[in-house]
Amino acid sequence: MSGTVGMHNTGARQPTARDRVWQSMRILRRFTAAELAATADTGADNCAKYCRGLLAAGILRIAQPKQDGRKGGHTVYALQRDLGPHAPRLRIDGSTYDPNAHRVLPGGIKQLRGGRA
Repeated sequence: MSGTVGMHNTGARQPTARDRVWQSMRILRRFTAAELAATADTGADNCAKYCRGLLAAGILRIAQPKQDGRKGGHTVYALQRDLGPHAPRLRIDGSTYDPNAHRVLPGGIKQLRGGRA
């Protein structure tokens, strides 16, 4: 353990990309995946997958559907259920875990190994 005498590890961890995306969702309330990517400093694909999973779990809703061929025609999502400060986790089995209430929520999308969902 490095540091000065008397220092100790508090156990705090660095926020993950999805932690940052969840925080942005809670602040913005209405957003596109591109807006989340910009505010959370992460990839747009990761944001889009996370939005699809939370949509399937009933945490997000579509406020404005995608409008193909129109400038700015991205899907606009709205936060329907603010579960708390800790980001919901999409699980491989297709369920969603809420770390705030320590429970598994029904719904979600099956997460495939290799980054595709």
